[in-house]
Order: sequence, then structure tokens, then C-alpha cells
Amino acid sequence: MVFSQNDTLLTSTIECAEGEWELVFNDEFDDGTLDAEKWITWYPNTDNGSDQCAFCRTHGNEGQIYKDENVVVTDGRLKLISRRESSTWFDQQRDFTSGMIHSKQIFGLGRYEIRAKLPKGMGFWPAIWTYGNTTSELDILEAGMQHPRRYHMSIHNRNIRKMLHKRRWVLKDLSAGFHTYSMQWDSSRIEFGIDNNVLFRISPYRSKWGCIIKRCPVKPGKYRKEPIFPPASETLHLIINLAIGNESTPFTSSPDEKTVFPNQMEVDWIRYYQRK
Repeated sequence: MVFSQNDTLLTSTIECAEGEWELVFNDEFDDGTLDAEKWITWYPNTDNGSDQCAFCRTHGNEGQIYKDENVVVTDGRLKLISRRESSTWFDQQRDFTSGMIHSKQIFGLGRYEIRAKLPKGMGFWPAIWTYGNTTSELDILEAGMQHPRRYHMSIHNRNIRKMLHKRRWVLKDLSAGFHTYSMQWDSSRIEFGIDNNVLFRISPYRSKWGCIIKRCPVKPGKYRKEPIFPPASETLHLIINLAIGNESTPFTSSPDEKTVFPNQMEVDWIRYYQRK
């Protein structure tokens, strides 16, 4: 007898995903300019994908307006530059400007790797994340950089308005050098990590006691479905942005007198792999 609507009975073993990784998308930022075939610099929330909405370059009540000129490719790196400068977009006025990229391409199951260096200081809110076309948001990295050794990873399901979240302290100062942030999404699990170290893992199933199953294969038996786990058909856009906080934002607050402007989030490369 099942005990909840999320119960399921597995009659056969779910094996670990196998196969070598094959690079199918990358940007090394070696051309001296942003590749307009791969990226836009706003949130395409309008019906035609343009930036003609207040939210497209403000992202709600955050402290910045995203401007094209704050996205620079030089010396083999993407630089998302934040500045303390007043700017207006539609009827929205902000005290800061910054930069972001949003992929034109859609992604899915695979391994995502982004090598980046983050700015340090109160008010900086860098993020590396994916946004799904049906239900899901998967946050590879979010950080309030007044704490340069701490960052957050999350999985959201918009339909049921629930999330799983992990906050981790690391020994490395994320502003002191480049680190590789990763997400591996297979049918059997999602793993988030830094520099090849896994820090957060979930699977589509929990034990009958509600514990996250962290390893595969998953043997036959009674399990609870993890409703937040994205459907295998989900397609994702990759987003990298440097937001500026204020008194109503999570992770960080408004910049203080010690926050250095201009400042930047740097991305050395972006790589996406699928199994052969």
C-alpha cells in the first residue's frame, strides 16, 4: 500500500548514466567581441524576445540596469562590468549599471562548466544559472560577495513553487582567482560542484523515509518521487549575470562605502558536454 501521492514502486534497477562526455557547445571568448549568434544581453521576456520591457534589463527590483556597454570581451575573457552610475530604463531608475549574458541556444541533459572569477564586496550578487522553458530553474552559483568564501546552489520547480537549496562555505576566496563551477544533469542525478568537487547532489527519488538518494544505481523497491527534480524533457537557457543588491534582495544588501566601483565578474570560458 502506498503512503502518499509521490510514492512509486521501482520494479527494476535504474542504472547510472554512462558514456564519455563530448563537447557540443563552448565559448572561449577569444574573438574580442561577444558572439551575437550565441548570446543576448537582456532577459527576453517579451513575446518577440526583444528587450522592450522594464523587466528585461532591470530583473525586477534589483539595484542595476543591464547595459550592452557593460559586457566586454577582451584578453580572452568575458567581463561583466558594474558601475556606480544612475541610469533609467523605461520608467525604472537605478543607481548602478551592470552586465549579463543570456544564451540563445537551449540546453538539456549534460555537463555544464563555467570558469569564472567573482568580484568582492557588499552588494555584488553574481549568478550562473539556467532557466527552463517548462518548470525548472537550476542555480549553479549565487553568491553575496560580502562573504567571498560562501555560495549557494538551488533547484526550483515553478509549477509547485518549491525548491531545494544548499549553502556551502569553501576554503577558497572566490574573488581571489578563477574557479570552475559545474552542474552535471543526468537522468539519475544532478550534481553541483566547484573545481571537480561535488558539493550538492539530488536524484529523482528519495527513500521511503524522505532521505535524498545520493548514489546510483537505484535498486528496485518503494521510493518517494522528488517532485522538484526536472523532467528529462526540460530545455534550459544559460544565464550569467552580475546583479547589484539592495535592502530587499537575497544574499546581499546595498553596496557600502567599502565596495569598489567599477568592478567586474570575469568568465574565462563556458563549456557544455553531452554523453556520446
